[in-house]
Amino acid sequence: MPPLCAPDENLSCFGCCPPIRPRHYDPLDFVGSLRRELMDNRESFGKAPLQAKPIIGYHCWALGFLDSSNGRAGCLLHPSRHGGKDLRGLVDYGGKCRRESCGAARVFDRLPVEGQAFWLPLVRGLNPFYFSSRRANPLFHILPWGACLLERLRHDAVGRGWSVTELLYWRPFLVHPDWWPKAHRYLFHLALEQPGAFGGTSEAVEGLAREILEGIGRLEAIQDLGSPAPSGKLIWTHQASEPPAFLDFLRLALEIERVDPARLPPARKAMEGLSREIAARRAPGEGRLRPWKVV
Repeated sequence: MPPLCAPDENLSCFGCCPPIRPRHYDPLDFVGSLRRELMDNRESFGKAPLQAKPIIGYHCWALGFLDSSNGRAGCLLHPSRHGGKDLRGLVDYGGKCRRESCGAARVFDRLPVEGQAFWLPLVRGLNPFYFSSRRANPLFHILPWGACLLERLRHDAVGRGWSVTELLYWRPFLVHPDWWPKAHRYLFHLALEQPGAFGGTSEAVEGLAREILEGIGRLEAIQDLGSPAPSGKLIWTHQASEPPAFLDFLRLALEIERVDPARLPPARKAMEGLSREIAARRAPGEGRLRPWKVV
């Protein structure tokens, strides 16, 4: 399966190039100067014998347009352009260039081919500056919801005959700024697991998620998570062996940085029980969702 960096012959992302950008860098803020830089790099590439040259500041001499139409941008030293030979060692961050991958790209890799094909129409027609932009490319917001949740939503959409744009219309929480996908995906797992959730409106699903979130803060099992363990040891939340979506919720949504690992399973069971209680008090829906695994 092709990576999100270049999912087809018309799309390319250079958001990680070079891999020393400031945290909040966005190519849309520098389109004018970047376009000229990428054109100049393409024109000069290969005119002289290739040799090792350092990256100067945030500008890499090997980052350029990949075609004469300036429709795609990326690494001019990439092995895909040199018969499999990797020339990225000619820049002083070559090893980091090989390793670099964003969270959205890693989720995209975990989607089946059908899943990738379902979501890609959202970015058809984007030029490399928009496709590389974290604020302009909708996939950079949608993919952090995780492969499991996205696949569950896709299967439901396909069953209803919805396109990807229709899915976003009926499930707008996927792109709503109130929700932080990585922090809240476990919360929506709890909400969507309840009977009839997929048959309800997006407002009903979001309302259930908000009510669960409010109730979780009052759970004694959650409040005890950060208390000293009987052994006297607490661990960093992300190091625990529970599902990553659950740990991200504790760490990012509830801001619980260190936990007693022995208290995590009871806390998760308490959250699941609370979700069922809240859902049972709401208007009954139709049917029962098929269980799905949280990853």
